[in-house]
Amino acid sequence: MVTLILAILYCVVLIHGKHFNGGTIHWEPIDPYANSSTVSISITQTYSWAYPTISCATNVPISTTGRSSANTNLTCIADCSTDGGYSTKPINILTDCISTSSSLGMMTSERSTNITLSAGAHFYLSYMGSAWIPIDDPSQSGLQWSITTFIDIRLRDDGFINTPPVASFVSPQYTVYTCSPLSHTTISTTIETSGTIASTLSYGTRQAIDECGGICYPNGLPNGTTLSNCTLSFTGLVPNTWYAVAIQVEDFINESSTTPMSSVPIQFLIYVMPDPFCSQPPVIIPYVDCMEVLTDIQKSFSIYAMTMCDPNNVDIAEFVITTGISEASLGPRKPIKLDQKSYA
Repeated sequence: MVTLILAILYCVVLIHGKHFNGGTIHWEPIDPYANSSTVSISITQTYSWAYPTISCATNVPISTTGRSSANTNLTCIADCSTDGGYSTKPINILTDCISTSSSLGMMTSERSTNITLSAGAHFYLSYMGSAWIPIDDPSQSGLQWSITTFIDIRLRDDGFINTPPVASFVSPQYTVYTCSPLSHTTISTTIETSGTIASTLSYGTRQAIDECGGICYPNGLPNGTTLSNCTLSFTGLVPNTWYAVAIQVEDFINESSTTPMSSVPIQFLIYVMPDPFCSQPPVIIPYVDCMEVLTDIQKSFSIYAMTMCDPNNVDIAEFVITTGISEASLGPRKPIKLDQKSYA
């Protein structure tokens, strides 16, 4: 099993934004050992929105006043003749609010839907929309998004149905252009079991299968941006500028295979901010005690942070913590080893 960890490095975080901030679509078999004429899978959609532009409620985004017509379905865009009957019972893109941050102006929504498909189904499923906020320099307005996942419930060579990686994210991400001329979005891999499933990252493409809409590399990112050895490196030297990133996580049966068993989308925004009033990031005071955590038992503890500037002028508003990206195994999921954190 491979665990992928998404960590964003930055100097300080604030929040602005409007409407759609990105998302990911994940699927997994209800029973990876299933060997019948039909297979049930769970499709989970997770999206990030500007808050309170989009309301925290059920059935996001149509529950927001003025957006009652914003519903659509996840659409098969390739290999639809082998969609296992999906086209006869498509899933809509409506999700339910699971968290908000008033101080950071962001809202996350999510929904999982079970669907039964014919055994051996394999096809590409996409959420398509338009009107990303103006991105890049010079800015481009009204660009489309296409968040595309590859569903494949054919049996693997070892006789099981594959379980794809799981991605969690925070969008937007913020960086200060004078903090460092080079900013990094780093994704690393950790091998956890023998007989590993190899995973790679690549930019979304529009070659035959549209994985990225209007933000396909190099559009939407600064010149010179690279994705190498699981590290996205970009130079953001233009303040007050938005960038959009579309990445696909693909997993393979082994290191030598070139045929992905799944493809999981991750799309998010990055904003390059001008000089902050406080140039020093806060200090997070580590939790030093040994803490015992039991399975399925909620555990509460405190994390402390201290501003390095005048607290009368600058204060810490909120923490945002998510898991990273993990490769799911056939058994119970293993814990994420590193979190990504934002602060304001």
